[in-house]
Amino acid sequence: MAQVKYTQKDIYNRVFKEKRVGKGYDPEDVDGFLDDIIADYGVFSKRIEELQSQVGQLQNALKQAQEELSAEAPVRQAEPVSTPAPTPVAPVVEEPATPTNLDLIKRVANLERAVFGTENNANN
Repeated sequence: MAQVKYTQKDIYNRVFKEKRVGKGYDPEDVDGFLDDIIADYGVFSKRIEELQSQVGQLQNALKQAQEELSAEAPVRQAEPVSTPAPTPVAPVVEEPATPTNLDLIKRVANLERAVFGTENNANN
């Protein structure tokens, strides 16, 4: 992590050089702005301390939980799980996707009977 270049005190005690009269920034405006920055630094410092404290607490809680878990691990044993035997399934016979010649002949015969009737089939 990068180090902070200026502390609140460094910013507060900083003196800027003035070049020429009439040129540059209003010193009161600069001082007001720097006062705001100093206040922000204070807020950031407090927040960082709070977060570091919280991280420490969470790390301790994690360590305790891991120790408890490792202490319980040898006591616990996995119970064997019985799985039911699979039920036998009859094999599925698939019909061909494309009709065979015999299927086509049967379909033509059924259509002829439906269109021409049974009389025509008796004559053939």
